[in-house]
Amino acid sequence: MKTKPTITILGLIVFLAASFNLSAQSARDIMIKYDKVSKEASFSLFQQTKLMTCKYTIQQGKMRAAEKPRVSVLEMVSEDDGVDNKDSRSVSMVIEPARDKGISMLTYTYAAPEKDDDNWVYLPALGKVKRLVSSSEGSDESASFFGSEFSVEDMTSRKIDDYTYKLVEQADYANRPVWVLELLPTPERAKKSMYGKAVLWIDKERFIILRQDLYDRNGLLFKRLTASNIEQIDKVWVARKAEMNNLLTRRVTIMELISIAYNIEVPEGFLTQRTLTDFAYREKILGQLRSNLQ
Repeated sequence: MKTKPTITILGLIVFLAASFNLSAQSARDIMIKYDKVSKEASFSLFQQTKLMTCKYTIQQGKMRAAEKPRVSVLEMVSEDDGVDNKDSRSVSMVIEPARDKGISMLTYTYAAPEKDDDNWVYLPALGKVKRLVSSSEGSDESASFFGSEFSVEDMTSRKIDDYTYKLVEQADYANRPVWVLELLPTPERAKKSMYGKAVLWIDKERFIILRQDLYDRNGLLFKRLTASNIEQIDKVWVARKAEMNNLLTRRVTIMELISIAYNIEVPEGFLTQRTLTDFAYREKILGQLRSNLQ
């Protein structure tokens, strides 16, 4: 007579531990692949983007603007840099409205987890460059990105080793197959981040984030980012529209991609502080780059 196999407590523990490790490893692998695809898509780019920000109310279950939106148009230039092009440099400049023209931000992003990113802001009215703080003692990563609901932290790439990962589920979102991942900052990263947790919906085929739920340090759902109007431009999948909804303040920013050019030639020295302060130099180079836009 055959007896049914039994599962020992030790065996169950080993099985659950193996399953947990597989899930954690799979989630990290997904993020590594996403990061790789994102970086390999383009060595450099130039784009024009519109930001529209306003307060809103909910009426009959729909979002309604409660004030006239604040509208800004930006030009952004970025290029991979450093060893194996794992670092990057970028500059973002306001071109509209006229009263804000020239306000700019220069960002150097480093792949090494122990090295903080560098950010500088230029305000023409003051005529000076300000370096944003990246230390754990009062980080400016939470600062608004040009008055929008996107923060400086939202606009920079996450470093793989700054987080732990969990595969929550595999599902469908916006009629697309997705992985749903939970990201928790490491203790060191948590000192600098305004977020205590992020949940990502990543398109399995196009490796683009379709949605992010961002939680504050107290575990409350803080902001929600949704991407739409996904297109393939020069073999790169890109969202032409991204909406950042601050659920606590009921302010929303819609970021619309006007035009973009990939793998452009960025003149040496352009992604430096000179571009922030030298108007004639900046406009000369931008005039050359605009011919690449589509």
